[in-house]
Order: sequence, then structure tokens, then C-alpha cells
Amino acid sequence: MEESELSQNMGQLKMHSEDEKYYNTDVADTEQLFRLIQSVPSPKAEPFKLWIAQVGLVFLNYN
Repeated sequence: MEESELSQNMGQLKMHSEDEKYYNTDVADTEQLFRLIQSVPSPKAEPFKLWIAQVGLVFLNYN
């Protein structure tokens, strides 16, 4: 299994699981998630990046 490293801007929360234990879970806010998605270099990520851009435009025009 590949180890991953948290960004210094991300945090962790203890979340309750189905086995009745609490585990540290990575958390991010909306901006951090957008930056993470935009940094994915795969062509398979492009449709999702375009969708996020469209959602952002709708949100900006709504407010």
C-alpha cells in the first residue's frame, strides 16, 4: 500500500466508524479540494475539472 502525505493546509478529524472506533480522517475545505482536483495531471480528470468550473460559474452568477 502506498503511503500518502497530508498537505500542511489539510487537517484531520476523528470520525466514528462502523466498528464503533474513532479514526483520524483527512479533511479539507472547498478551496483545498478545488486545488487538489486541479492539480491532478491525468486526462481522465479533465471532465471533472470542467464540471467544477461550470459549477463555480453558476455559483458566482447566483450570488
